[in-house]
Amino acid sequence: MDSLVPPSLNELIEQLSELPGVGRKTAMRYAFWLMEQNEDYLSTLGDRIAHIKEAVTMCQRCFRSFERQMCDICTDNTRENIICVVESTEDLVQIERTGDYNGRYHVLGGAIDPLKGVNPEDLTLSELTDHVRTIGTAEVILATNPTMQGDTTATYIRQMLEREDGVQVTTLGRGLATGANLEYLDGETVKNALKNRR
Repeated sequence: MDSLVPPSLNELIEQLSELPGVGRKTAMRYAFWLMEQNEDYLSTLGDRIAHIKEAVTMCQRCFRSFERQMCDICTDNTRENIICVVESTEDLVQIERTGDYNGRYHVLGGAIDPLKGVNPEDLTLSELTDHVRTIGTAEVILATNPTMQGDTTATYIRQMLEREDGVQVTTLGRGLATGANLEYLDGETVKNALKNRR
């Protein structure tokens, strides 16, 4: 807490500093910027934040954050029957932006991380098997992040899909630095990783 800043503004700074990649200095800058905005803007922003959970749901097939039961990618019949498995919707967006992938996706909702209490049953892993069977895919691309948790999750999925006949499991090429997150990588790096999958 900063004694030079009013308590209500300090509370806002604390809330903002919990956002990913936002430290206290940036949170303070955001808070003071918000103070300068008009009431209409703040009201609209507050309303959007308050109702985001109601407005955005998950696609019933791929588990991407979307506003309908089935997302536009899952209902697109021109897409190839390849499934790219990602940890989050942000990762999906990053791959989709390369313009180099025309398959389908499956969003896990995280990565296996026992230290944080995230176990296989907390992810959409059983739904992945159903997804593979439903669309009759011949290839599953494991595009988990190149972290210890991502690699553990990829190994788990590989072993899980060994029981599925005729499904080839590939991983992104390792042009990706260990410890990197897909959502922060440039499009060219992600594109090369997709091309060099193995």
